[in-house]
Amino acid sequence: MSEIKPWDHQREAVEATRKAWAAGMMRPAVVLPTGSGKTLPIAELAKIDLREGSARVLVLAHRDELIRQAVEEIKGAAPYLRVGVCKAGEDQVGAPVVVASVQTLRHETRRRRVRNVGLVIVDECHHATAPTYREILDHYGCFGSGARAVGFTATMSRGDGVGLGSVWQDVVYERDIKYMITRGFLVPPRGVYVRVDDLDLSKVRKTGGDYGEGALGEALAASMAPERIVDAYREHAPGKPSLLFVPTVAFATLMVERFATAGVSARIVHGAQSPEERRAALAAFKAGRVSVLVNCMVLTEGTNLPLAECVIIARPTTHVGLYVQMVGRVLRKYPGKREAIVLDVVGVSKRHALAGLVDLVGERDEVGRKEAEEVGEVDDLELDESENGSYIQRAWLDGALVSEDVDLFHGQRARWQRTHGGYWFIATSHRFLTVIPSPLAGAWDVVSVDRSRVGDSDWVIRGVDDLGYAMAHAESVIGNQEAALAKRAATWRKRPVSTDQGRRLGRYGVVAETLATSGEASDLMNVWDASTRIDPRVPLAVR
Repeated sequence: MSEIKPWDHQREAVEATRKAWAAGMMRPAVVLPTGSGKTLPIAELAKIDLREGSARVLVLAHRDELIRQAVEEIKGAAPYLRVGVCKAGEDQVGAPVVVASVQTLRHETRRRRVRNVGLVIVDECHHATAPTYREILDHYGCFGSGARAVGFTATMSRGDGVGLGSVWQDVVYERDIKYMITRGFLVPPRGVYVRVDDLDLSKVRKTGGDYGEGALGEALAASMAPERIVDAYREHAPGKPSLLFVPTVAFATLMVERFATAGVSARIVHGAQSPEERRAALAAFKAGRVSVLVNCMVLTEGTNLPLAECVIIARPTTHVGLYVQMVGRVLRKYPGKREAIVLDVVGVSKRHALAGLVDLVGERDEVGRKEAEEVGEVDDLELDESENGSYIQRAWLDGALVSEDVDLFHGQRARWQRTHGGYWFIATSHRFLTVIPSPLAGAWDVVSVDRSRVGDSDWVIRGVDDLGYAMAHAESVIGNQEAALAKRAATWRKRPVSTDQGRRLGRYGVVAETLATSGEASDLMNVWDASTRIDPRVPLAVR
């Protein structure tokens, strides 16, 4: 049977893990964002370990959906591997690869039936500080000289502040959401914050560092949040398959009713349902019979719903890991899906950023929380949408609905756009700074291209092996006089379309009145001009 060829980041994750083992590390960890295909490295590691002499590989997961998904995806990645399930009444412990429930293996009698394990792979490994996980890992000798282990997660952080370094010795490979978006593995998110003026979270008690779910649900229900959630969906994502995260079953039930009243099909999923009920709800959503899947914290991990185009966050949290998990549900690619919409009705997107997240010592949450609170003091963020996920401010009033775009990554200084050919660029007053593929495999070059004079271009830097660093190099050479056009938060961008812009737009066949701001007009013209100057010349540059 044919095998799937791994992407570079998947291959590198496998190599980094094996290198760590070879150096004597028993329990390395890998951080890959939702949608980056972590099951293929898991399957690859299992395949190699079996080939090199292990009798059995054990994969640990903590929920039924994760177990079923792991089995299907491991078989898809390596069709010839025999994969069994060890969960409740299922006892396929003789298979070379056993995907097991943590809850089942907490019982010693079941652990003893899964014998001769040479490798333990832990999915969603940020849970592994829990006593049950540690007991299982200890049983197979992972803290001594027994089986090796490796953990995979999208967010190496726990909300309770417990350090993960007591289980995982080091993160040997990490890629974040922004890395995956810039390389086309995930779709770019567009953030919209919808104000609920009468929602006061300061009075909601916190438990374990986060908002108490019961009190949170009551506060939401007592405010205008239910109406704003429905209004926001109908305004910003009408008809799009959407996931709504809420804190309680009671509030989820209320939201299903409110959506139904508005003529929107919605269905609830929650942890107290039977697996059959949850599977039926998910099947209805995948079949298009349900527009909004209202869930009470059961879709934060592992659920693969790439058709979902919008996430509505009505579950505020102080924990950045939980926020990243919620947003990550809608970033997977899907036919016809160009972007993901993040509708935030509780302000969590202003508190947390979709940045890399690794916390092995249990201290980063407090540091990150302080930084987020400081960012939250800033006046409402200056944001406006562009295709690659960078923004400046645009607030609008539609009846009682007040919304504003938010920068989900918190901190991009320059305004990056893409040409029609897909090349990243910054527009300044007299040139385009663009990042193009280098003749060196896997590297990037930064080029300064004059806006009008053909042939007047210069290399800024060549052979940078990371796109993010290449972009940083481009931003670093922007002079003070040309920064006004390049700056993503420039105040002029909020002004109306100018008369001169209107004349230029007319030459492109665009009616100026269809654009809200001078910034939008500038962006549109920059993409056209940059595409003309850059796209035809890139193939020549990379030869």
